[in-house]
Amino acid sequence: MGNAVGYADHCRRLFPSLELDVGDLYLLEWFQIAGLPERVPAPELAAVLHAHPELATFFVARHPPFAESVARLLAENDPVEDHDLQAAERAVVWEIAEWIVYQREPEMYDELSVHDWDIVAATADVVSLDGKIVLDAGAGSGHAALAACRAAATVYAMEPVSTLRRFIRDKAARRGIQTLFVVDGFLHAISLPASSIDVLFTCRAIGWHLPDELREIDRVVEPGGVAIHLTGMPHPAESADPLHLALLADGYREGTYAEGTVTQRKYWKRVAE
Repeated sequence: MGNAVGYADHCRRLFPSLELDVGDLYLLEWFQIAGLPERVPAPELAAVLHAHPELATFFVARHPPFAESVARLLAENDPVEDHDLQAAERAVVWEIAEWIVYQREPEMYDELSVHDWDIVAATADVVSLDGKIVLDAGAGSGHAALAACRAAATVYAMEPVSTLRRFIRDKAARRGIQTLFVVDGFLHAISLPASSIDVLFTCRAIGWHLPDELREIDRVVEPGGVAIHLTGMPHPAESADPLHLALLADGYREGTYAEGTVTQRKYWKRVAE
């Protein structure tokens, strides 16, 4: 059996009180299921699918193209003994713990220290949000989108996870915010018309399908408008960082913002008129 480490350890540090089990995998949405082979080591994922055929059936019903991945994983990996199965189950659920938290415990995600910053201040040196039509693409729990409502005329919070969309709507309703509109969509498939946004920003949400994301950003931001990406990654960037190089090649400039006491890097550009 392989040993799933890395992001699983990061998730354990983020959510020290979180308890997970294999049943939490039934919470996943179709696009999360589609991403499992890239996020979870194949031997562990195959062990879980061998032991829980009903889970494999659920995954395929939720996302039919996943049938090909299921067939390949089961053919290339044998079932495991019970003690190895328990380890595999723990490895799988912890490698995607953030996804499960989005669905099961959005309040826990909303309270993370990584949200210890203010979107208005973080973007002020690039563009004022006052009176603007703003899109938070990949809004998460809505922390930044709700804060942007203090200045912007209209804010769209675009988030593909349905539980998080409900969480944002409920939070806005409790605060009496009426200028926030929550929409489904992805950064590489934005659910808004062309040239409809003055300022688009992302927070730790760019780079999954970068070429398509960059095309969609240029489509939806009006000519002369601004796109800003707060990456949550340390400043300065490593010279060979692929995201850094791709954004610079697309016309972005590198800057900084503060997450609490940590200086992180952001990128911004004005869309060509």
